[in-house]
Amino acid sequence: MKANKFLQVILATILLLTTAFVSNQHIVSADDNVDVKNTNITINKRIFDEGKTPANKQNTGDVMSDFGGQPLNGSEFTVYNVSDQYYSLIKGSDQNTAIAKIQQDAASVAPTYATKVDAKITAGQGQATFANLPLKNSNGQYNVYLFVETKTPNNVTVTKRAVPMVVAMPIYKLDANLKPTDTPNTDIQLYPKNETAKDTKEFSNLGQFNQVTVNGTTFANVTTGDTLNYKLTVNIPANIGDSNAVTSYKINDKPSAGLALVAGTVKVGSLVKDTDYTITEHDGGFTVDLKLDSAAVKALAGQKLQLAYNMTLTATVDPDALQSNNASVQINNDTEQQITPPTPVGTGGYKFTKKDAQTGKVLQNAKFVVTNKDQSKFATFTTNANGDNVFTKWVDTKDAATKVVSDANGSIRVIGLLNGDYVLNETDTPSANYVLLKDGTITFTVEHGKYGASNLDVKNTPKGLLPSTGGAGIYAFIIIGAAMMIGAYIWFKKSRQQAEV
Repeated sequence: MKANKFLQVILATILLLTTAFVSNQHIVSADDNVDVKNTNITINKRIFDEGKTPANKQNTGDVMSDFGGQPLNGSEFTVYNVSDQYYSLIKGSDQNTAIAKIQQDAASVAPTYATKVDAKITAGQGQATFANLPLKNSNGQYNVYLFVETKTPNNVTVTKRAVPMVVAMPIYKLDANLKPTDTPNTDIQLYPKNETAKDTKEFSNLGQFNQVTVNGTTFANVTTGDTLNYKLTVNIPANIGDSNAVTSYKINDKPSAGLALVAGTVKVGSLVKDTDYTITEHDGGFTVDLKLDSAAVKALAGQKLQLAYNMTLTATVDPDALQSNNASVQINNDTEQQITPPTPVGTGGYKFTKKDAQTGKVLQNAKFVVTNKDQSKFATFTTNANGDNVFTKWVDTKDAATKVVSDANGSIRVIGLLNGDYVLNETDTPSANYVLLKDGTITFTVEHGKYGASNLDVKNTPKGLLPSTGGAGIYAFIIIGAAMMIGAYIWFKKSRQQAEV
């Protein structure tokens, strides 16, 4: 009896492996001479980053402080009684085969033959304790329990779930050499493993732009005419196909106020819009909602999904503010898992005021073109709701350029330009009474963050007035003046004569 027991416990020890991803995760033992009636089984949930999950590690059944990983709270484990199925399978077979079959049946959800005993959610240090589990059933047979991770946390994307664990009672403690003792283990510790992967967001064409560092912050210097390409890589939960665990999965992109999605550019891997997902474009960004009943979506369980899309600066972008692009994943409409945003972008601009050089009066309707430093390229603009001139592109001729016009306040505002030197050339004065500025007279430098403080007075000199050399008008003034003088003299004479009388 003693030898038989020893062999059985040795087998149980070999099978006591708490890997998350292999089929030999179970605990098996049998003995008729156990006095205890119940046992406690504690789940110690650990999660590892992608690629850092250790190889299979033997579970001792005791506390393993060096197991590794991070405790994971919020995982639901359900324990089922599968004794009948186990004893049915073991007839004419062996323990390994029976346990492997039960694990296979429970790979997605618990099999129909499994009778639910209890469910608990890991907390504290990733623990959940199932207390006072009976060692034997009413028939006097030792119970066989199946532990299944039925739900994963909503705030962490679990890409690899713990493989179902089969525990056949009774379990014995191991000595320092991992050999079985004669002492039953009534406080069994299990260490199921999860793996998670980091969602990422990339600025795909970042290399096309100059990167500038100001006050320790690095950004891509862009114009309002540039198209910005982004790639978002998200990790799909391993249990995406389990409707009891995952009821919704959304991908959100929320750019800052000066950045907006180019409509219709979102591509969601090889998934088909309205068949595998829906998309709502809003507030300059979007929300992709996966259809969880889609076979293509279910096939992504534990895999990566890439989204690609384009954005541009808005027409009302603040040239002094950096623009960022934030994304997140939301499982079961719970807390959003924020994704680290890529390098921000920034643009610039400049302000001018058109004035009379002598009076300082602001001048309306003066027209200009903006050129690059060597005046070989000419800028085109659109006008936003604020009256700002928003850069679109460079052209080769002045005739194809946009003429920017001073408004009622003499103001000219250009935004969406790269850092650098530019020229403002006047093409039309406010009226024929002003001298046209010579090309190259007005130069300015754009620098992100200095738009608000920029303001350059652009002055026009009025043309001089020549003295009059005669004409009908002047003679009329002379005649009228002479008549007035004669009338005054006559009135004076009459008044004096009357006074003498």
